[in-house]
Amino acid sequence: MLDRYRNRLIFIMLICCTVTAAGQMTMPDNVCAGETRHYFVYPTPGSTYIWRVNGVIQTDFSSHVFERTWSVADTFLLEVQELSFEGCPGPVRSGQVIVCSENKIQLIIHAAFSPNGDLVNDVWNIGNSELYPEIEVTIYNRWGQPVWKSARGYPVPWDGKSTGAPLPVDSYHYVIDLHNAGTLIVGSVTIVR
Repeated sequence: MLDRYRNRLIFIMLICCTVTAAGQMTMPDNVCAGETRHYFVYPTPGSTYIWRVNGVIQTDFSSHVFERTWSVADTFLLEVQELSFEGCPGPVRSGQVIVCSENKIQLIIHAAFSPNGDLVNDVWNIGNSELYPEIEVTIYNRWGQPVWKSARGYPVPWDGKSTGAPLPVDSYHYVIDLHNAGTLIVGSVTIVR
């Protein structure tokens, strides 16, 4: 009789504590100080969530969405844990958030590229451009005339062409607009073949 009761209790506990995985946050995340980001996991009906930054519970957030304005340049551990409707804890999901100084530009801008069709440096890749989702690049010739402009986010790197025609070997001026408080980066890039 006692064994049958114990088995039934264990079975009830297993049912109570079945918690689905909370989903995945996109990590690591790179953000500049002063930026606000939203993080989320896929919700389970009836569940609540515990969000922690460097182990400190964020008491204002119990839903599957977490919002934070990062104000200090540092590396932070962001964690989320699901609590089922019954209060049973699920697995902890975590990731790093790397916050840079708001004045430090993290772009890697190459001085030259070679759009010659050999599949090596055929486009002007700008490293870390994904950190600036509003980035916009304009290329000018030596006389100050615009020859190419990207869409916001720099989704397609410059291929050394203007309106579909290859530009000659030369140095070109660029203006990179990050669209964050008027930050403009100016310099030159050379096409070599």
